[in-house]
Amino acid sequence: MKQFDDFEKLLSEHSSFLLIGHEDPDGDSLGSLLGMSEYLDGRGKRVLVVCKTQVPKIFYFLSGIEKIESDFKIEDFEVVILLDNGDLKRTGFMDIVRSARKQGISIVNIDHHIRNDIWKLATLNLADVEASSTSEIVFNLLTYLGYEMTPSAATALLAGMYYDTGGFHHTNTSNEVLRISSELLHLGANLKKISKSVSQNRSVNMLKLWGIAIDRIIVDNKRGMAVTFLTRDDILQAGANDEEISGLVNLLNTASEIRVALLLYETSDGKIKGSLRTEDENVDVAKIAELMGGGGHKKASGFALSGKFVRESEGWKIV
Repeated sequence: MKQFDDFEKLLSEHSSFLLIGHEDPDGDSLGSLLGMSEYLDGRGKRVLVVCKTQVPKIFYFLSGIEKIESDFKIEDFEVVILLDNGDLKRTGFMDIVRSARKQGISIVNIDHHIRNDIWKLATLNLADVEASSTSEIVFNLLTYLGYEMTPSAATALLAGMYYDTGGFHHTNTSNEVLRISSELLHLGANLKKISKSVSQNRSVNMLKLWGIAIDRIIVDNKRGMAVTFLTRDDILQAGANDEEISGLVNLLNTASEIRVALLLYETSDGKIKGSLRTEDENVDVAKIAELMGGGGHKKASGFALSGKFVRESEGWKIV
């Protein structure tokens, strides 16, 4: 594949690489970052992995997670690799990445999101919107380059694929996903540790918080849409945190009569985040998210609004 050959050429010409994942990193972002980082490190490259916001504790089991930084000097690197970002804003370093391009620093985009502003900025695009995850793309790239994958790299990439397929439950769980997953297991990936950490790592406080959201569900039977929300007070009173909201929207989406699930929740910085999920082939939640200034995938998308929930006599509203 020409793009993979072009990537190999970049590797042969440069020695320092900056890997950037998206804000509020998920399993695919972290899995692809760590898999790529381990490969580059094995090639003798100087590598720094960065993420603007804190890594959720459920991913602390991944090897190399402790090396992820939140700051850097762009002039220290010859190549910037953006993994799983979706758009430039989501990197959290939009202006810095733009300045890097102006300085002649090569930008590589590895992603499975729909075409966005990164595609135009990048020197090289390794993007496949049909892939289940960015981790799947990274696996194919590293396999093409002849990488003898370690168990830790295999675990990272399998964790990314596991997360973005909803534990192999979503409709993007293709034959290729299962084939690659089987190969990663053969290479030493630890599926038991992944599933325990990502799917079963639920505290009592998390369950209390989810219970509040479930009790508030409003269903639009005509459209098959379920909506619920959490205020900042809900999160604090349950003794939970933002990390423990992860997975709730997927749970809502499992109801048999629901075509689309929407979860809204207040963040600590005065915003309201929305998460959309669907398994309906005739629904594209990315288009809904785009109307709100967000984006994502056809089956899983999100957005953010300025505001908060206020309770009035006639009910709750956003102000």
